[in-house]
Amino acid sequence: MTVRNLVGTVIPSLLILLAPVFESGASGGRGEFDSYFETPDLASPNLPGARVSLSCTVIADPPRLGFDLRFHSGYRATFSIKSLAAAGGWLHAVMRVKPAAPGGKTVFLGQRFTIPDVPLDAKGEVTLAGGFDLGPGRYRVDWMIRDANERVCSSVWNLEAKPGRGEGDLPFTLEPNSISGGEEDAADYESQTRRDQTHPLDVKILLNLSPPKAGDVLSAADAGALFSILSGIAREPNIGRVSLVAFNLRGQKVVYQQEEANKIDFSALTNALWSPAGSTIDYRLFQDRLSETHFVTKLLTDQLGARTQSPDAIIIVGPKVTLDRKVPLESLRAGGVAMCPIFYLNYNPNPVDEPWADTIGSALKAYKQARSYNIQLPHDLGVAMKKMLSRMSRIVKAPTPTVSSAAF
Repeated sequence: MTVRNLVGTVIPSLLILLAPVFESGASGGRGEFDSYFETPDLASPNLPGARVSLSCTVIADPPRLGFDLRFHSGYRATFSIKSLAAAGGWLHAVMRVKPAAPGGKTVFLGQRFTIPDVPLDAKGEVTLAGGFDLGPGRYRVDWMIRDANERVCSSVWNLEAKPGRGEGDLPFTLEPNSISGGEEDAADYESQTRRDQTHPLDVKILLNLSPPKAGDVLSAADAGALFSILSGIAREPNIGRVSLVAFNLRGQKVVYQQEEANKIDFSALTNALWSPAGSTIDYRLFQDRLSETHFVTKLLTDQLGARTQSPDAIIIVGPKVTLDRKVPLESLRAGGVAMCPIFYLNYNPNPVDEPWADTIGSALKAYKQARSYNIQLPHDLGVAMKKMLSRMSRIVKAPTPTVSSAAF
């Protein structure tokens, strides 16, 4: 599951952090999860031992389209501290998410929360959260949580992941009536991504992890949006292999690279982003007023120039970052250009405050085949992806040559 499942709540003089362990399974696995829901009435769940009520309030989060072009939904369950003190050390939440359409695959999801020792006289509330991803469609969610003493709280709700106006033909990364445990659910990564095995595209992604403003650090919200965009690109069925170059424009360094992989290693990328080395700047760079310009020029020349090995497309992803000085276009043109389409997905949540092209957007004027797209909302990304895929679909890849044994 994703970051949104981390749980914490502040109460008077007490902070509780519950670290969930996630479990998942499809309808073919059934097992322990399914036994929880054998009775139609969740008010009387089929659990061993006493059926004592565990008081809680459950709020279902409506599905919302994310930058990874899939719908995100979940729940928030609130408990009193006093009830958790008598929980026996843990809580086990299970969900059965079932598509309303005939033939849809039911998915079971589980979370186990370890509860630290809580003072018996503690007051306040704790909110637990869980989530999952959906393709377009309608779903029923059966949710239940129990503690070590077999006390139970349960709830049932219906969801509809409905594309908005003009979004029906966006390239969603989950098929209709499909459920996934979350972005980091490695077990279903390939099964949920039905790749084009005939003409898979090789794509290079340049990911700018710079903070928009000088002196700041990249915010968790901006990093989450960029990672979500990256995930959506990597899960696109037409894309077979991805090479990744992550860099910090203001830090003037490449922080992470991954060559021609079927799957992006988000764990390694996250570690590289938040490591001290990824956010520090060599003090010697301050002695050169043009050091930022030199870095951008070299980066774009190396990655977009004629001497680079051309993939089927190059996609640049990043926030709107404007340096003090522009990159000289003559220097970029002198380096030539890769023989493939170049796209820039410029994430800008505040287009009114920053309406002009940033440093990379201005530099891309040196490349005639480059196209820039301003991304404020997931809808914008979906429209941009449609246009990009349409242009990439014109690429005719030569079949791998075969050599007859008679030639030897």
